[in-house]
Amino acid sequence: MSTESENIITLYDIPTAKGAETWSPNVWRVRMTLNYKRLPYKTQWVEYPDIGKVGQEIGAKPTTPNPDGSGTLLWTCPMLVDPTHLDASGKPTVLSDSLVIVKYLDAVYPERKVIEDGTDALHAAWAAFIWQNLTGKIVNLVVPLCPNILSERSREYFVATREKWWGPLADMCPDRVKVWAEVQNGLDKIATALNANDFTLVAPLFWVSSIVGKDELDALESWNGGRWRKIMDLHQASGVLKIQ
Repeated sequence: MSTESENIITLYDIPTAKGAETWSPNVWRVRMTLNYKRLPYKTQWVEYPDIGKVGQEIGAKPTTPNPDGSGTLLWTCPMLVDPTHLDASGKPTVLSDSLVIVKYLDAVYPERKVIEDGTDALHAAWAAFIWQNLTGKIVNLVVPLCPNILSERSREYFVATREKWWGPLADMCPDRVKVWAEVQNGLDKIATALNANDFTLVAPLFWVSSIVGKDELDALESWNGGRWRKIMDLHQASGVLKIQ
């Protein structure tokens, strides 16, 4: 007889030395999606040296070529098993790669979508922008420090594999002050892009408000808990609408 815990989604995550703590940004992406969608799930914690074995056991696909040039493939976390939706062979759905998992969750559990229909290209462009201006810059800052939070087994595996791929971790970021300055500059660009996106959103709202009748405008302003009226009011108060 199956138990209730066997019939909910399982998320595979990497623990810290303290135990059940999420730290990987890729796993966070899926965990936040599950929580945002209010889906019941459980976590299976997997130490770094065991990820490949566990991935093969559950039938997950490897996600990336091994950077050591061996031609082999690597399994990574997150991985996810959904026993409530069966694949073509009648087995629980098994997925790997955070973006693949998020898209699956949006498709199968469409309430509270993370990536709205028809926005894949926009989402991909935004993700690339974030990588270029933030994530790609902090890799050299963060990776050398990751061993500090891992268990002894995972720490030894992490250091051995990463140094085989990239050389000594201590040499990844010789000038942290310089890289932090680059991160700050990247965040400035992201903030500017967010402001621009706000204007892209707000411009048609004000266009509508200047054209349609009161009843239609009142309806629009009431949607989503009055969110659009609040956004318009904030922009009105900021002075960006003044005419010179």
